[in-house]
Amino acid sequence: MTATRLFSSDGIRAVGIDRILREAGVAKASLYNTYGSKDELVVAYLRSVGDRDRELWRRRADAAPDARGRVLALFDIVRERVEPAVPGSCHLAAAIEFPSPSSDGERAIRAAVAEQRDWIRGTLRSELAGMGLEDPDNITDLADRLAILHDGAVTATMLGEAATTAVTARSMAQLVLGLVSDPS
Repeated sequence: MTATRLFSSDGIRAVGIDRILREAGVAKASLYNTYGSKDELVVAYLRSVGDRDRELWRRRADAAPDARGRVLALFDIVRERVEPAVPGSCHLAAAIEFPSPSSDGERAIRAAVAEQRDWIRGTLRSELAGMGLEDPDNITDLADRLAILHDGAVTATMLGEAATTAVTARSMAQLVLGLVSDPS
């Protein structure tokens, strides 16, 4: 999809509808009949990339031996070389571009960002519970810390530091997870 490529490479605000239409060879009426607005096109883009990221994780998680490996899979996918961009980066970029949403469309964009971030935290909470943690506050606290570590890995990867930072973040996550006792 042309919009996905352009939003990922040039930024959401920098890419206008006319450029998308021109490069995609699509009529304006067709775009507006399908999406209604640029903001809804952006929401569709974010959800599509989010679906892709979840599928990348699922493939890695299915191959993981246990819950600990499934948590680490979230860090592993940050190093995946996939189009349109590094897993997680499109959502962080959108959050940066729309720090204070002022319209319904911008709030919908931030909601799509929140959905992805909620999925990451929810996945972490679920897998931590699968590791034997029982205290909901402890699970939430540890999931939040791992999510921040994940955000840092994604951000550094966006800055071109994937080789070292993603590996370091994964190693730090592995260290933190090593502090969680195995229920068996």
